[in-house]
Amino acid sequence: MVITISDLEQRAAQGWRAPDEEQLGDWLLRAAGGFTGRANSALAAGDPGMPPDRAADVVRGWYQTRRLPAMIAIPYPAARPDAVALDRLLAERGWTVRPRAATVMTARGDQVLAGPGPEPRVAVEVAAEPDEAWLARYHYRGQQALPAVALRVLTSAPWQAFASIRAGGQVIAIGRVAAAADWAGLTAIEVDPAHRRRGLARTVTHALAAEAGACGVRHLYLQVEDDNPAARALYRGIGFTDHHDYPLPRVAPEAGIV
Repeated sequence: MVITISDLEQRAAQGWRAPDEEQLGDWLLRAAGGFTGRANSALAAGDPGMPPDRAADVVRGWYQTRRLPAMIAIPYPAARPDAVALDRLLAERGWTVRPRAATVMTARGDQVLAGPGPEPRVAVEVAAEPDEAWLARYHYRGQQALPAVALRVLTSAPWQAFASIRAGGQVIAIGRVAAAADWAGLTAIEVDPAHRRRGLARTVTHALAAEAGACGVRHLYLQVEDDNPAARALYRGIGFTDHHDYPLPRVAPEAGIV
C-alpha cells in the first residue's frame, strides 16, 4: 500500500469537497463558508503553474474576495514542514501556522475487517445520506449546530455512506465513509460521551470499512488529532498506521503586511 502524501491528500480532497472550488494549476482552492479547514484552504499539491510567491498572492486575493482568511495547506513528511520550499517561503513572508496537529493514518480494508470485530448485538444502520438525528449527533469541533453548508460538504464525494447506532430512540454513535478512486476516508466518527468505552467507535469503523469493501475500495485513511491518544490507540489496534502529518494550513498575515 504505497501512495505519496500529495496523492493521498488529493484523494482526500475528492472525499470532502467544498461547494466553491477552483484550480490554480495543480493546486485546488476551496471555500465552504469557513466550515472545516480542509474545505476552506488551498491544497498546494503539485505545480500551481506560476512562481510560488505569485501563486500565494493569487490565493490570498481569491480568499479575500470571499471574506475568508487565506490558508494554504502544504503536504509534508512527518514532522518536517521545513523540508518543503513553499512552507519556508510562506514562513518568510509572515504566513503563520494554524494550530491543532493531527496525523493521517492508513490501513488496508481487509486488515481492518480481519481485526477486532464489532460489538456483538449492536446494530449499525447505514444510509446514503445523513438524517436529522445523525446531523444532530455530529459536533464538528464542539459546534452545537452545523451551518447549512455542512450537508453539502458531507454529501460532496463521488460516493459516501453514513453509519448510525441507536439506543433508546436516540443516535448514540455515528460515522461517515467517502470514497474516491481506490481509497475511502473515514470521518465524523463520534460517540455520545455517556456511551463511550463500549467499543462503539470500533463497531462504526468496522461497519464503514465493510461498506467501502462492498463497493470495491481496498484502502482506508483517516485523520486523528494528536491530543487524542485514545483514538490513536484504537485505530492502531485495528490495523491503521501513521502515514503523514495532516497538512496544517499556513494562514496569510493581515492585509498590508508583507
